[in-house]
Amino acid sequence: MLIAAVSLALAACGGKASSKSATTGNTGGNTGGNNLVGIVGPGFTITLTQGGSSVSTLKAGTYKINVSDKSSMHNFHLFGPGVEQKTDVGGTGTFNWTVTFKAGSYTYQCDVHFASGMIGHFTVT
Repeated sequence: MLIAAVSLALAACGGKASSKSATTGNTGGNTGGNNLVGIVGPGFTITLTQGGSSVSTLKAGTYKINVSDKSSMHNFHLFGPGVEQKTDVGGTGTFNWTVTFKAGSYTYQCDVHFASGMIGHFTVT
């Protein structure tokens, strides 16, 4: 029944169930290229990119993250060693965070729909 319910919900949202899992792109360190973009919604998508490419690894350092929460049924939650940032489910808007990443594994997800694929991971070296 759960699978049927998720399938119906996905069909209602245009069938987009996958998130773009982190895949490439880093400039890391303390250079001027430390800008990231996080987007959640309006459908069942969540992404974290740098320079237009999905993130899979970053160098440790301080990053500015521009988060666009485009749906009142999702949130953008970023967490890992020393980092805990999130938008609210039920709200929308644009948020600017400054985050210092240290070596380790990080996750970004919609807390409500991560089991439906709205989740990504990256590593900081």
